[in-house]
Amino acid sequence: MKTLAYISGSLSCMIIIFGSLFRILHLPGPNELLMLGMIALALIYIPSYALYRYRKK
Repeated sequence: MKTLAYISGSLSCMIIIFGSLFRILHLPGPNELLMLGMIALALIYIPSYALYRYRKK
């Protein structure tokens, strides 16, 4: 569970950073990358990290 939280968190943050970079450089597709990163952060990382913290206690 810990590795799922760390991997999903780092991947979603990388996608968000690439989306921001695409937006700054005016490359095609920044909206999709930002939306994908935010959805991954909200639906995968936050619940898995909360479950990890809940089970740890």
